Amino acid sequence: MTRATFILFACCVLLWTCVGQINHYLTPVHMSVFVGGLLVAFSALRVGFREGWWCSILIGLFVDSSAAVYFGFHALIFAIVHVIIYNFRGRFPREETFFGVIVAIFTNLALFIVISAGLIHRSPTPLDTLPRLLVDLLASEILVFVAGPWFFSLQERSLELCGVSLRREQRGLL
Repeated sequence: MTRATFILFACCVLLWTCVGQINHYLTPVHMSVFVGGLLVAFSALRVGFREGWWCSILIGLFVDSSAAVYFGFHALIFAIVHVIIYNFRGRFPREETFFGVIVAIFTNLALFIVISAGLIHRSPTPLDTLPRLLVDLLASEILVFVAGPWFFSLQERSLELCGVSLRREQRGLL
């Protein structure tokens, strides 16, 4: 693991903590938001495979530590999503923030559906939870769209301040 892994992990912990506070304030209206797509997208698009993969594993384990799922559940899913995005990133304009946010939105959608489908059996009446899940999904996607540019620039600037050059990592130009 490199310095970039820990820097990205720290940024993800900050985002997850903010989302935890948002979910705390949304509790009275029976809503919650999920931003897993943002946690994985930047590292899969912008840094090397190993650094991003370790960051995805670490943030997945961090999310697992407060979730009522088997330990490693989110880590496994985040690692799989990281591998998929990383394998397709050569075809994308991955340096563009707007494109990164679009990838984060679609990644968040896929993660939300997979996690919800995997855990819906825990509900006593699964079909009654679908309207709530749709509202949560819509709120989550809006949050990813709004917070995405901020989070991407936070990660990029944090790496820059700590001496990690993304241009050197991505292109080998410098």
